[in-house]
Amino acid sequence: MTKNLSKEVQLYNQIMDDLHRNWVPHAGQLTVGKRLINGDLKTIFLQCGRKWGKTEFAIYLLWRHALLNPGSPCYYVTPEMAHGRKLVWTDPRLANFGDQKYVKAINSNEMIIKFKNGSFIQVIGSENFAAANGLRPAFLVYDEYCEFNPRFHETMQPNRIVYNCPLVIIGTPPMQDSRNREQYVTYADECKSRSDATWLQQSSYSNPYVPAAELDLEKAKLFARGEEYLWFSQYEAKITAGGKHVIFPMLDRVHHVVPHQILMGEIERDLHKLEWFCVSDPGTTTVMAFLFCAINPYTKRIYILDEIYERSQQKTSVQVIMPSVLSKIKDLHPRGNFEDDWNKTYDEAAAWFANEVSQQYGYCFMPTHKMHNKKEVAISLIKDILIHKAATISDRCEKLVWEMEQYIADDRGNFPKLHDHLIDCFRYFLATANYSMVEVMEASRNLGPRILGDEKRGDGTQKWDDPWAGDDWTGWAD
Repeated sequence: MTKNLSKEVQLYNQIMDDLHRNWVPHAGQLTVGKRLINGDLKTIFLQCGRKWGKTEFAIYLLWRHALLNPGSPCYYVTPEMAHGRKLVWTDPRLANFGDQKYVKAINSNEMIIKFKNGSFIQVIGSENFAAANGLRPAFLVYDEYCEFNPRFHETMQPNRIVYNCPLVIIGTPPMQDSRNREQYVTYADECKSRSDATWLQQSSYSNPYVPAAELDLEKAKLFARGEEYLWFSQYEAKITAGGKHVIFPMLDRVHHVVPHQILMGEIERDLHKLEWFCVSDPGTTTVMAFLFCAINPYTKRIYILDEIYERSQQKTSVQVIMPSVLSKIKDLHPRGNFEDDWNKTYDEAAAWFANEVSQQYGYCFMPTHKMHNKKEVAISLIKDILIHKAATISDRCEKLVWEMEQYIADDRGNFPKLHDHLIDCFRYFLATANYSMVEVMEASRNLGPRILGDEKRGDGTQKWDDPWAGDDWTGWAD
């Protein structure tokens, strides 16, 4: 059978056999690798936790591209040259990764591996961004992009366009003081929406070769020290907006936020059982905010269904805003009655709002009692709700999620007084509902834990859409 194969196919098979002889990708790496190798993507943005195996994965991709595409200049880019030398050169993982029969020469001074087919792999640092002007890359890997010199990608991007060069960005998410935080976040968001790019998140637990028990111990240690932000950033691969000062580092868009139609489909059968809440933080010169929520009284599960976040002063009057409120109410609970079925609450400091709603529409909004509910206690309760995944947030609530991600304490630990309108609505809602984590834990013991949407979203590492992608890792060679 082998004799009937062309020389090109025989060479391809030999290269793949040699590459896979000493290195086997784990399930998380397969998920990422097949998107790049078998697809039409030009950019893979991989936000991963520590010990995920990013360096070996990056080296594999570089060797693979260099050997399968003769004459290809491939670059492994690190924040600084010194970092790259320590990471993959002094520790000779890069040079020794593949079979040496393909190697023509190795230059340690320039950290370059030259192959017999005319390709090469070179380690370079982002601090030398001016040198990127003259490069003609065929394949690029950015490692620890959060610490890059921001000018490197700006200089390299035109070269990528000219030479149609694939790019793999791989590393942990930035901290608040990371050098390239702004560009990292901006480009990650861009990759989420582009058809020729993708953004993927992989926690340290995705690597089966790292004992889960060891990760659990590290998590417990960091939480005990009050350094939750390090766990969420470095191991769960989440962007924590404020480093050690971030207030809601446990907020996870993957587990807490679901598509609106999935959320509504889930609660459809329980509409008559739910307790409904419309909560307002009224403002005419800042923001007029509303949050629409529901609670299942049996499971104590919270559903954050929708929001209104209006900044325009022309649209914050009661006469203008209430039709939008009533439209949301009708959409969320078509068979319900706003007067009888909804708990209606507003910030007690805005008595004008309740008076105008009553006069113009006949609805009675009840005031909060902020003087009797400390903000610190309410914020702590929200944290517990997120940690125990007791709340599901509709993807319609973009501003609420944005506020929570950007909510950062000052150096004295004081809560910010800006961009917290919907967070305040969340607090008022919990106070109105007399929500308690004691009841949540009791319901969890009785019913068992459950995260809405997980069974619908699924886990991409468990099964494959493509025929080759089964349990056999050699499918990468297909």
